[in-house]
Amino acid sequence: MNKKIIIIVLLSIFFIATISSTSVISKSSSEIAGIALVSPEISIDYESQIDGPISTSGTKTIDLTVKYRLDIDDLTARLFFNRRIGRFLLFGFGHILKINGEPSSKIDLSVECPDWCTVSLDTLNVTTEISNVFKEAEPVQLTILVNESAPALEPGAIVITAESKAVWGIGGATNETTISVMASYDSALEIDTSLSREISPVNETIIPINITNSGNGETMVKVSLEKYPKNWNISLSKENITIDGDETKKVNLIVKPVKTFENETIQLEFTPTSTSDEDVSGADLKGDVVSLSLTLLNDGSLKDENGLPGFEIIVILSIIIVAIIIVVLFLKQKKE
Repeated sequence: MNKKIIIIVLLSIFFIATISSTSVISKSSSEIAGIALVSPEISIDYESQIDGPISTSGTKTIDLTVKYRLDIDDLTARLFFNRRIGRFLLFGFGHILKINGEPSSKIDLSVECPDWCTVSLDTLNVTTEISNVFKEAEPVQLTILVNESAPALEPGAIVITAESKAVWGIGGATNETTISVMASYDSALEIDTSLSREISPVNETIIPINITNSGNGETMVKVSLEKYPKNWNISLSKENITIDGDETKKVNLIVKPVKTFENETIQLEFTPTSTSDEDVSGADLKGDVVSLSLTLLNDGSLKDENGLPGFEIIVILSIIIVAIIIVVLFLKQKKE
């Protein structure tokens, strides 16, 4: 038998073996396209669940587990892994002879995220043993950093893609895993008003207070008087005010003190609360309370009900008294 006949016989055996081996592949295996005989499957799991919105003041890390397997039954697996011809068909010339350990698959990772956060993976490539049952690759850590300007409690999605490219005998596979995330509600109020001022002891004084919402979401601000002279007539133009992000609104403090006051301190509190109606587990919808102390000084312009200065009243009364005394003395002297 010459060399040409030997080559023809070997090719015929290879062709028959190929047809017979692929006939026992389960229906989930890929159709023969070139030399890709079986389809793999990739899984991405994350054990550490996100238990609520992510704060803009820190980072969140999640451990990912990447798994890989060939989508074939046990019988087909034994054919490919335990028989030389099967290993040759699946893995090529490098694995005609059984070697220590199974060949491995390389999996490429990528990640996408909303524009209000930054994410990174500590590695973009992992490898895992090739088997017909899921085998775990080395651990992968996902780090999430939420920007300070992230909209409060707005749902977003981080998409992690794992891909293995087709190689000799094994098709390619892709898997996308979506992790739902949202930024926490972080309040920030800026209060602008004069902290010390002189006011009239008899006239009503209106003190404007500008409130700016520099937080990351629409906020309802409750304004309350916490410390003030009880015998004063004092009130607020609004006790609750809704302010959008980067918006400023005004609340007036209306003060009418007692006439005899000297210096007094008024303390106000501003309590922010998110207006979001999202029903989110672990979401904190209340922000940090801001306190403000105002010192009010008597401007010395004491006036009576007719608007005359107190000093002028004293002078007028003194003149009247002196006049009365002079008249009495004059009349008394005239009688004598």
